[in-house]
Order: sequence, then C-alpha cells, then structure tokens
Amino acid sequence: MSNRRRLARERLEIYLVHLLMAYRPLIFIAGLLLLIYAIIVLFINRVVGFAALLPALYLLLTGSSYKVVLCTARLGAWIGTLWRHED
Repeated sequence: MSNRRRLARERLEIYLVHLLMAYRPLIFIAGLLLLIYAIIVLFINRVVGFAALLPALYLLLTGSSYKVVLCTARLGAWIGTLWRHED
C-alpha cells in the first residue's frame, strides 16, 4: 500500500470519528427509538422484529462506546478508499 493511500485512509478515519462523535447523542436516541419499535413489532412478526433489533443494538453500541465508533470509522474509511487508485 502506498503512503498516500494510507494517509488518505487515516484522514478519512479521523473525519469519520469526529463526525460520529458529534452525532453520538442522536445516534443513541435513534437506537432507543428503533429498539422500542423492534420490541413492539417482535410481538407481531418475529422476523421483522429481529431484523429491526440488530440495527437498534448496533446504534445503541455506537452511541455508547468509543471503541465501536472507532471500529465503525475504520471500516468506513477502508470501504471508502478500497478501489481508489491515486498512485
């Protein structure tokens, strides 16, 4: 991997961490609302309830854990610079 590509990935990762940290309270509230919706729907239709439960738990983890924010930013930066050819 070239030095430029690694630097671009690190810059994007830092930007994504700051963005996720800025919207952390909103992410947590969205996770809570989706969790309530998932629990209500779980009684009606189990498949849809479990499908809504997974993103709700991920949003709650993202809103409450810095390590999850960092891993999400790393994954987003890696995907964002995956097919970029700036050599």
